[in-house]
Amino acid sequence: MPNLDGGHYFFTALIPIDNRGIVEHATFKSSPVHMVRDALEALPTALQSPASEAIGIPAPFARSLRTHFVRLFVIDTPNYNGRDPKDSILAAIESIDPLKAQPVDELATPYLAFIGDFDPVGDEPRAWLRELWTLAKPELCSVFHYCYGFDEGFDAAAFADYVAKGQVETTMPFNDYWTAPPPLPSLSLPVLAAPPILGLVAGVGLGVMAGWPWWADGLLALALGAVGVFISYRLIMSRGARPFPAAPNSTLRDVLKALYLQQAFTRFAADNQGAEPGQLQAAFAQFLADVRPNDLDAPTQLPGVIRSRFAGEA
Repeated sequence: MPNLDGGHYFFTALIPIDNRGIVEHATFKSSPVHMVRDALEALPTALQSPASEAIGIPAPFARSLRTHFVRLFVIDTPNYNGRDPKDSILAAIESIDPLKAQPVDELATPYLAFIGDFDPVGDEPRAWLRELWTLAKPELCSVFHYCYGFDEGFDAAAFADYVAKGQVETTMPFNDYWTAPPPLPSLSLPVLAAPPILGLVAGVGLGVMAGWPWWADGLLALALGAVGVFISYRLIMSRGARPFPAAPNSTLRDVLKALYLQQAFTRFAADNQGAEPGQLQAAFAQFLADVRPNDLDAPTQLPGVIRSRFAGEA
């Protein structure tokens, strides 16, 4: 799967942490990688639980109105999934000692994993990284401070170039905004069968016109037919490599507006139970005027929170 899929950009970067030496403070000593972990632990999260709502400090990435998700964590070493599986009979024939340890993958240094899902606008991912640096530079500096080559004096463009150097392809993006089957065009059987059939016919025709013996004519037809099969295969693979189409109304601003409308309509329905038809119609007209369903700017849910706030609520 590509980095750009379903109308969203799925960014993944691995930034090496310079874990050399000891970080000395007035009252304690620590390692650089633990300082990165401390910075991540102190980083405000989204207000998505009663405990985080009580803190009241929103996540710095919520300042971006096109950032759906961000995840930061430290990778010390690859996970060990056990020995490489092998048929026990073949292992006995090859005299493989199951008590002898196999080579285990290791990292030369810890890495900071930086993962984000956002709405693309152009020069991505650099445009998004420049935006984050502009909106959340202090928090980003606290996290990236001990990474190789990082400089708090970066401008937005330099920070974007620095992080983009560590980008790796996102092979499994997270995307769940489709609520109906997407309009994926299919390749019909006649289209896929045409290249091999044309190759076979062309091979036979060329051999007959050239006066070749039947076996040479057959080999040419099979060769051109194989070329046709390869063309059909490449056509299938090229279609499969296309990004998944974007779901309607799936930008962050659309999603925030939808969450707000969902909660607002729930309250409207509860408040108007048992109302007379005329009264209900007038109330619904006022409801539409108040919530403005097509206005993504306001009223809407704030980013980085789990629920909207309405008049009269604490």
